Amino acid sequence: MASQDNRNSELHLLFVRHGQTRSNVERRYMGQSDSPLTPIGIAQAEALAKRLSKYRVDAIYSSDLGRAARTSKIISQVCHLPVMYDKRLRERHAGLLQGELEVNARVKHAQVFAEITRMGAEYVFPGGGESGLQIEERMASFLDNMRENHSGETVVAITHGGILRVLLWHILRFPYDGIFRLRCDNTSISSLAFSDGQWIVEFWNDTAHLS
Repeated sequence: MASQDNRNSELHLLFVRHGQTRSNVERRYMGQSDSPLTPIGIAQAEALAKRLSKYRVDAIYSSDLGRAARTSKIISQVCHLPVMYDKRLRERHAGLLQGELEVNARVKHAQVFAEITRMGAEYVFPGGGESGLQIEERMASFLDNMRENHSGETVVAITHGGILRVLLWHILRFPYDGIFRLRCDNTSISSLAFSDGQWIVEFWNDTAHLS
């Protein structure tokens, strides 16, 4: 993370997962449905905002889904910057899984999980959902825009766990099923830098502000 006294021409993107929600506690698939932050989630966002206030942040982007928007508002108030909402940062639409408890969904929709394993990034969730490739496409577009508009700056982007896992896959190109073994905690920070013509992963799932 580039501090105010240690800046260079690199673009630094600090991707943040939103604070804890009621559905996170219930272990429920949200997708593009929504759930309010819990009191713990609000406290997490406040701790994150306090940490970010120590750095020179040039811009804040956020998913427009409520849980991310609430997290971004807390950060915005401390960093004294407006939030620019971008639908590309929305969570993956989970189709018919949205609103389902994880434990129930794996029984009720066993075929869906079998198809995810078989098709990987190409699988589109039935019921209006998205594929991993569709998420990759919209996040690649977001990265391109950040390079064009924020060279040499530090940008915070508040988004979702599913998006961040696909983003890391997009950058590192490990086998797609590896995304399901990536830990991504609420209000964790994961940093990318664009340097010498390529994206570099600086760190992943940093939650030092929650210790």
